[in-house]
Amino acid sequence: MSIINRAGLSGLFCAGLLATAATANAADNYSWPDNIPPAAKALMQPPPLSPFGQKVPGYPQGAPASSPDSLTFTPDQIAKLKAGHYTAGIVMQTMDAGWPMLQVKGITQTLAGFGINVVATTNAKFLPGKQISDLEEVIARKPDVIFSVPLDPLGESAAYKKAAAAGIKLVFMDNVAVDMTPGKDYVSVTASDNQSNAMFATRELASRIGNKGEIGFITLVYDYYYSVAARKVGMLKALEQLPDVKLVETSTFATPEKAYGVATAMMTAHPNLKGIFVAWDTPAEQVVAAAKTLGRNIVVTTNDLATDSAYYVARGEISAIGSQRPYDQGVAEAKSAAYALLGLKVAPYIEVPTLQVTKLNLLSALKDVTKEEPPASLVKVCKGQCF
Repeated sequence: MSIINRAGLSGLFCAGLLATAATANAADNYSWPDNIPPAAKALMQPPPLSPFGQKVPGYPQGAPASSPDSLTFTPDQIAKLKAGHYTAGIVMQTMDAGWPMLQVKGITQTLAGFGINVVATTNAKFLPGKQISDLEEVIARKPDVIFSVPLDPLGESAAYKKAAAAGIKLVFMDNVAVDMTPGKDYVSVTASDNQSNAMFATRELASRIGNKGEIGFITLVYDYYYSVAARKVGMLKALEQLPDVKLVETSTFATPEKAYGVATAMMTAHPNLKGIFVAWDTPAEQVVAAAKTLGRNIVVTTNDLATDSAYYVARGEISAIGSQRPYDQGVAEAKSAAYALLGLKVAPYIEVPTLQVTKLNLLSALKDVTKEEPPASLVKVCKGQCF
């Protein structure tokens, strides 16, 4: 599977090497968002999309990736949606992080433009059993569509099949429940290019430890959580080109706050550990805290950027992030649902490009993710080093 071509990676590494010089040249006349150096602009250019997503019935090699740009509407179609007085429910795996909040914001704001009312938004707090009960409660409200990211796509499959059997249109976020067929059991799934996100973060980690030494990987315990599993695949693909970087341990957590203890155990067991790639930003913050407690100088990289994790990047505690664009994903998911309500065919897999983030392009990246200006307090923390 082609993810990032070597020429593109070489350009990124050159951009990284130029980052310090570019920042120094601009620092004398720094003013966000002016004077953005070329190296920061280069980081904002997305790599090529991975061609396939999750393997689902009918697509044994993975559903082909489709751009969100394919989802467009005429004024008459929008008027028809508004006249339908449709309703929607959102069943999340958590709401305690930037990623889910931005997803929900993108969905709800886009649905409002179609006159579709969100009647429920739930928070499973990373408990599969609670997500199942949340799903059952939302099904009972008989919405026309449900948006959801399955926490345990294997164990929760039967619950999602109940929603499909009830005639509710399902739009998945990141993961598809096991043994469900696109266009039949669900409308579509929208996800970031998670393999590319992980490849970028892994290569940045390697670069910052001199492309040599021991690293660890900390991830979610649920193996069927496809979008996180894809990040492990991306990491391993990157390591194939880094023979002197050794993955010495992979550890898992059930909920993000548990990553603190997992990281503590990993660093204690491996005194020569130089870096850790963490599946996403919320547990990565716990890894940073564990390293501080132990007095360890560990390079941490991760996936997913939000306002809280941006401060960690600004302070140099998280070195690089291969980020999703959750608001944009929410927009695409809402449009997929609207297409389905109009009786239009939707591509089985819609993929949003990787966003490559370091301290150098942090402010530009955060604005891209949140669709808002970066907080003044973050700009202050950056001390003229973020663009």
